[in-house]
Amino acid sequence: MARKAREVIPGQAMHIVARGRAISPIFLSDELKLSSLAWLRDASKHYELAVHAYCILANRIELLATPNHAQSLARTMQSFGRRYTQLFNQLHGQAGTIWQGRYVSKVIQADLDLLETQARIEFAAVSEGLVTHPKEYRWSSYRIHIGEDPNYGLTDARAFWALGNTPFERQRAWELRLGQGI
Repeated sequence: MARKAREVIPGQAMHIVARGRAISPIFLSDELKLSSLAWLRDASKHYELAVHAYCILANRIELLATPNHAQSLARTMQSFGRRYTQLFNQLHGQAGTIWQGRYVSKVIQADLDLLETQARIEFAAVSEGLVTHPKEYRWSSYRIHIGEDPNYGLTDARAFWALGNTPFERQRAWELRLGQGI
């Protein structure tokens, strides 16, 4: 049976989730998480995928991104997935895939949905019980969006820009929004 074609609309934001096989932990160390961010940044730049938000948890990575071309998302995820799998397998003496099938993606229709999706992604570590506030978790884009960490290759979405006229206003608005939970 043929795979169902992914719905990808260039210029339309998407929520993407890639999980470890059998929901196994695959992001086991800070070094692996840092490498994965670097590869994601490089691949997304090369294939023209604007990444707006991310969260790396032990068993998955979640992204909010906008493809510039029909193949931007697929090529970025393929490049990222291959490089990460190769490193993971080398470090753990394994072979084969570490991913639970293909990544899952969903088109985000409206700006309000985009901000809600970004909030859910950046709040994921709190939802999983890893921290009590998203500011405490360094493997999500939340700290970048509130001005605590330098930007690591993110492109803010138009809806995020609408939160304020200056970077400080946007950072403060986002911090207040997520400070109240989702």
